[in-house]
Amino acid sequence: MGPRPEELNEALVASLEAGGTLTDRQVAAAFRAVQRHHFLPGHSLKDVYEDSAIMTKFGERGVAVSSSSQPAIMAIMLQQLRADPGNRVLEIGAGTGYNAALLAQLVGSEGHVVTLDFDEDLCRSARAHLAATGINGVEVHQADGATGWPPGAPYDRVIVTASADDLSPAWLHQLVEGGRLVIPLSLAGPVQFSVGFVRLGPALVSESLSFCGFMPLRGEMARPGRGPDNGDPAPAWLADPDSGRWCGFEVPAGDARAGFETWLAMTEPGYVRLSRNPEDPAVFGLQDDGRGAALLEWEGSSLELRMYGDGEEVARRLIAAHRRWLRERPSVQVFRITAMPSSEAPATSVEGVLIRRPRFTFLVSQL
Repeated sequence: MGPRPEELNEALVASLEAGGTLTDRQVAAAFRAVQRHHFLPGHSLKDVYEDSAIMTKFGERGVAVSSSSQPAIMAIMLQQLRADPGNRVLEIGAGTGYNAALLAQLVGSEGHVVTLDFDEDLCRSARAHLAATGINGVEVHQADGATGWPPGAPYDRVIVTASADDLSPAWLHQLVEGGRLVIPLSLAGPVQFSVGFVRLGPALVSESLSFCGFMPLRGEMARPGRGPDNGDPAPAWLADPDSGRWCGFEVPAGDARAGFETWLAMTEPGYVRLSRNPEDPAVFGLQDDGRGAALLEWEGSSLELRMYGDGEEVARRLIAAHRRWLRERPSVQVFRITAMPSSEAPATSVEGVLIRRPRFTFLVSQL
């Protein structure tokens, strides 16, 4: 006879604590009180109590559209959210109902959780899982998360459990002043950040960032054909790769994987990531209003700098950025992200890089 679920759950929680991921006592207590296997029927206990994501629904062509997230990133995001007893919480992405159950533990009997999902079948299973485990204080509704849930507003906390490259105005409007929003953002570069925002008037200001990886939101906030994994389509000036001029500057592949591209994307205006075709890895670098570009392209096991058009100035900027990154090797915690409605965003900023999206504009500055 193997270990009981309670023992496996305790081992998982203890491992997250020992590794330094799970540091908040209240969040740890919630994980101990809610056992994951109740929300993943049909999966082996061994798989359920590993620190890994489990796919739970597949769409067209076998692409996963819903999962039970990795417990480690769930712990990180719940600690960013800092839900308190008595809080009203809106969750975008009900999934199995497991995260909503953890939220219900954190807000207690005086609080309330509203969780939304795009698919009614996922809502039905989340309701069933919550009822079977005796979790109270959670409403599950089928809805497009982009609209939030006005009947339950305002909320003290909003958490989004799927990635997006923009914010919904509804999330800001339904969040109280000083409330927190946590969301996986595909903002710039090849990675996602779980960003913990605080509402300050008409803006949201980050107070924590962590690397993460989530499936994208569906519905109104879906990203049509773009994302950090494949890059945007190549523009006209890159139609002929042979028009580029090698510059003799090389970046080791390890530097790119260790964070240089993310640093470049967050600190330099004109960052670009492009795919010539789906079979080739994306190239990245800087461009200057379409007049020219300096791109790091794969040549064997390293990345070499190639200029296109009038790309000398951006090539110098890229080389200087790499040298700064080598000196500083900064963590993501040096960045502050301020999100403001795009209709109210400034045209330029000397404080950092402006990343514009249809609904919100993000000012990325350094602390």
